[in-house]
Amino acid sequence: MTGFGKDEKLINNHNVVIEIRSLNSKTLDLNLKIDDPVLFIDEYLRKSINQKIIRGKIDVSITINNSNNGLVIPFNTQKVKGYIKELKKDFDINESQIISSLLSSDKVIESEIKLNKNDKKRVKLMIDKSIEELNKYRIKEGEAISKDLKKSISKIDNYIKKITSIEPSRIKEKKNKIKTYLKELENKFDKSRLEQEIIYYIEKLDINEEIIRLRNHLKFFISEINSEYAQGKKLSFISQEIGREINTIGSKANNFKIQCMVVNMKEENEKIKQNIFNIA
Repeated sequence: MTGFGKDEKLINNHNVVIEIRSLNSKTLDLNLKIDDPVLFIDEYLRKSINQKIIRGKIDVSITINNSNNGLVIPFNTQKVKGYIKELKKDFDINESQIISSLLSSDKVIESEIKLNKNDKKRVKLMIDKSIEELNKYRIKEGEAISKDLKKSISKIDNYIKKITSIEPSRIKEKKNKIKTYLKELENKFDKSRLEQEIIYYIEKLDINEEIIRLRNHLKFFISEINSEYAQGKKLSFISQEIGREINTIGSKANNFKIQCMVVNMKEENEKIKQNIFNIA
């Protein structure tokens, strides 16, 4: 499930920025990008994420820099002057370009960043806050997805109710057609053979079992959504079973009104499948 968490603080004249992003993944896949001065946080970060995040592709970025770079010279000015003086003896150099390169060098500046014990504790608290924010984001998104899934399940259930309401008239219509055919035959048929054919025909048209199974699948789906840790793979399997029963009802019903509702149920099931992609 997607999510985002961020915290930014000024710690001992160092600007620390922590960003955590998550995407869908069946397992916990962690990718870290941490500036050298805060590499001490690596072990704590990995442990916290493993404890507090179940799964997902997690990208973490932690950057740190001096907030007053313009006021602090991160190198020995006397040595630089000596180097420039020596270089001038043999080369035509541009002093301002060399100094500018030194001042813009991230490696030089980062190497001067030092964090004390208290500073490190504050960085750890920032990690905790960012993970908490990420999980809140994921929970909020999960609730929205759950709401959409339940809405689609409810619509399918309503279509089932409509189908069952017109089912008696459909069966009656089929019986009347059979009676009409029998009258046209004027008793010129094998009654025993005909009975077998009629039973087979009626069984082929009967959708009661499919409706029962479909309703059970819908209930199972809702129970999984309401469970503490809904699994996308399991929900995907149930949605496949839902689709199978819907297709069978459509092929057996041979009725225009039911076919229309089958199309609508298929549409809702496709929405369910798309939403499931957002659940790891």
